[in-house]
Amino acid sequence: MSTFRRVCRWLHRELGFFAVGLTLVYAISGIAVNHIHHWDPNHASYTEAWSIEAPGTGESAEVTALVLERLALEEPVKETWRAGRDLLQIFVEDGTIDVNLATGEVVRTGHAKRPLFYDVNFMHLNKGRAPWTGIADAYAGVLIVLALTGIFLVKGRRGLAGRGGVLMGLGLVLPLVYALVMRLTQP
Repeated sequence: MSTFRRVCRWLHRELGFFAVGLTLVYAISGIAVNHIHHWDPNHASYTEAWSIEAPGTGESAEVTALVLERLALEEPVKETWRAGRDLLQIFVEDGTIDVNLATGEVVRTGHAKRPLFYDVNFMHLNKGRAPWTGIADAYAGVLIVLALTGIFLVKGRRGLAGRGGVLMGLGLVLPLVYALVMRLTQP
């Protein structure tokens, strides 16, 4: 085995093991984000219902204070709004709480972060900016090295001169054809 091929094999093996975790982050997130039109990969919606002692439909400021006291919320209230004679809406960080002032019925709707998906999407979409940008750029460099060293790992009819070369050609042509079709079909 030539020295060049030996170096390629060593680099490919070592960087391949290193890249597993980051590849899973980007692959899982990529699938989730590709289907964002079907579901929200970052947040799950929820609805909870319960009741409190009905505060009545009196003066807005007094009723609002009474409702907040009876709800005993642990999180900060962003805003309240008297949406109607019988309805008080309370806006909190992750949603809204609707209180029927006449009956005391409470309905909370909101969004909770999805475990795993929220975190991998945060990384994939680079919402952390500066710290993650360096990691993502280094990972992209590792992928480039993996792609280039992988070309030379196998020789003969299964390698670049045979089936491997055909598959590599298909992998290169696919995004080019897609880009061309998109350019021709977009106004």
